[in-house]
Amino acid sequence: MWGMCNLRSFFFQGAFAVVLGLTVLPASAATHEPSPVQREIIPGSELMTAQERERYRQRQRGATSVEEREHLRAEHLKAMEERGRVHGLQVIDHSRIKKTSP
Repeated sequence: MWGMCNLRSFFFQGAFAVVLGLTVLPASAATHEPSPVQREIIPGSELMTAQERERYRQRQRGATSVEEREHLRAEHLKAMEERGRVHGLQVIDHSRIKKTSP
């Protein structure tokens, strides 16, 4: 049977473990935050299916150089401009719009 002393010792050990876990948790959680992902607005994305957008992202991620990414983007933009013309829409390339500072 549990004596009063053993029960008290068991309670304090459990409480100590909980407090220790709560103090360590925020520190470890902060070290495992994912780095922010740089996302771009895909030109003509409103004219694309979800599969086409994912395929575009995969091709961009698979590019081995900045030049290759730019080439893929230019090809894509041409295709989306043509698709837009067919539907009577204008495709805007947001990466070319200059941001003005206030």
